[in-house]
Amino acid sequence: MIPIVPKPSASTAFAVIPAVVLAAAALTVAPAAAQDERMVGIWQKDLERSDADWPHRHDRRLPNAADIEVEVSLDGEDVVMVFTSRRGDWPTPQTTTAHYITDNKPNPVPDIDNGTPREVRAKWRKRKLSVSYTIRFPFEADIEQSWEVSKDGQNLVLTRFGRVATQPRPDIRKNYFVRATAVQ
Repeated sequence: MIPIVPKPSASTAFAVIPAVVLAAAALTVAPAAAQDERMVGIWQKDLERSDADWPHRHDRRLPNAADIEVEVSLDGEDVVMVFTSRRGDWPTPQTTTAHYITDNKPNPVPDIDNGTPREVRAKWRKRKLSVSYTIRFPFEADIEQSWEVSKDGQNLVLTRFGRVATQPRPDIRKNYFVRATAVQ
């Protein structure tokens, strides 16, 4: 005896199709690794190509600019950056370690200039590390940083956006870092 299977109604068919499409989409979309492993290593700031540090003018380099080296490592999805600054008039290099927890929640991270902790939010946006915080001088400035490796893999690029409530446009600075072995 052949079983009789009822023919599905149009409403049943339309209910099944979206469920099948969603199930297939869920199986084909695998989460991509957010972090960029190419960041790992030791990078040296290229002072010739980098903008002067904010809030100084783009075209006027400080006469005593520090030589900056950053060692980048990954801790799961999080990023650890060890900044080493050297200057001729300093007796020893200054080193600061910043551990960026990439959950986009406020976490204390020491300032690379003076070591004072500040509340920092960090997250991966595709293969870019996005870091944001507020600095306080006699005024407040919101800072957003975007760290990414160039397409050719030769540079670590830091783009920094500084926003002050009294200015209509953000101050945008780019810093370029090359692999330390390329400059030593």
